[in-house]
Amino acid sequence: MRVEAGRIVSIEYSVALANGEVIEATEQNAPVQYLHGAGMLLPALEAALDDLEEGCRKRFVLPARDAYGERDESNVLTLPRTIFPAQVDLSVGSRLAARTSGGDTYPLTVREVFSDRVRVDLNHPLAGKALHFDVTVRAVRAAGTDEVFVGRPRQIEVV
Repeated sequence: MRVEAGRIVSIEYSVALANGEVIEATEQNAPVQYLHGAGMLLPALEAALDDLEEGCRKRFVLPARDAYGERDESNVLTLPRTIFPAQVDLSVGSRLAARTSGGDTYPLTVREVFSDRVRVDLNHPLAGKALHFDVTVRAVRAAGTDEVFVGRPRQIEVV
């Protein structure tokens, strides 16, 4: 069976940066399942997997623009320290989630900490980086009605 929208796909993969540093990988013999076409993966990643068959292995590179976008220096802001709750760790490199008054959540990384202000980076940590994928399609099956409805594979309970 081929990978196409509306099918449950099981993959094993690794993702690395240009220098070879592996930033994410499935555990050996522990594939990840997703509903193809439901937006669970980066759109360019799904497109690269379209029409592959079970057992196929594909290596490819997603340029930064097709992965997490290019870095945008206007997304590096200096904010008053008073807007951060006192219990929040504001050390350099800390990754936080900021919530807007509308309830949306945005990730941010602390870049510099001063006595009265904090410099934060709203860019995704992988922005500006090409991602090198090595993907093997382990299985493809038709999605059940319930899976299509919720937009993801059903969870299998281990007893």
